[in-house]
Amino acid sequence: MTTSLRNIALISALPLLGIALAAGLTWPRTAHPATPVPKWTKVSVEMPASQTPFPPGDGAVIANAQCLICHSAGMVLRQPPLTQEEWLAEINKMRNSYGAPIPADQVEPLARYLRSINAPKTPPGPAADGQGS
Repeated sequence: MTTSLRNIALISALPLLGIALAAGLTWPRTAHPATPVPKWTKVSVEMPASQTPFPPGDGAVIANAQCLICHSAGMVLRQPPLTQEEWLAEINKMRNSYGAPIPADQVEPLARYLRSINAPKTPPGPAADGQGS
């Protein structure tokens, strides 16, 4: 049978399949041993307490109270330098996607603080090293 004839045969069989399904007929099933369904249980996870606080600065109290719930200070401090807007997006992701309990009025100050302690390091240039023109 050529491909086009096979396609025509399949297309013409579709109405019969629809009738069979509507009548409640199903394909024969292969016998499989019953797979036990796992019982879901509630677990409690306790995160290790961070021993290192965030560096002093305006916003450190917020970071120590809110970020250390799930992260170590070192983990946050090792992030690549982010802009103020990027820190805002990260903090809001933590609030909205992961349920971080950071009050809305602390988001902006926390972002400013994280930006200040994790600002990009600018290499010394002519104006920065005092040898400019």
